[in-house]
Amino acid sequence: MKRDTVKTLAGLVVIAAIVVATFAYGNAQRQKQIKHDQDVKAQQASKATALPSASSTAKPSGSAAPTASGTTSNTAPVKSPTSNPVQGGSQPTSTPATSGQVAGAQTSNIPQTGGTGASAPLPDTGSPIEGIVGFAAVVTAWLWLRRSKRALFSAVRR
Repeated sequence: MKRDTVKTLAGLVVIAAIVVATFAYGNAQRQKQIKHDQDVKAQQASKATALPSASSTAKPSGSAAPTASGTTSNTAPVKSPTSNPVQGGSQPTSTPATSGQVAGAQTSNIPQTGGTGASAPLPDTGSPIEGIVGFAAVVTAWLWLRRSKRALFSAVRR
């Protein structure tokens, strides 16, 4: 084989390795996020079972009940805007706005991502070594590309 062919194949192998490593890292992060979400749901479920509320004992209005024809409805119960906290229900917002706060805005459902106080911790994204390895791979690929361009331009000039 010619020397240029070997260099091209080596470059393709390096590129393939970078792509595979990127997808593997992304998949690992996605799996970690899914596991974290499941843990949070389990914690919320355990809190909900430990502290029964009045709303959990009430029968939902959209439950599957026999209709006049004797069949059951196969739809999920519909939540009205008054029972949906995202749309402003079940949490009064009659407090006056302070300086720098929009009137009627709720800050209790906003996740805290920094500062001091009772803020939630930032998500774990892996060790810093992984970032350094990725950065070194990108810099090395850039240097190899620059060197190959120089070699190509010098070969064209001859």
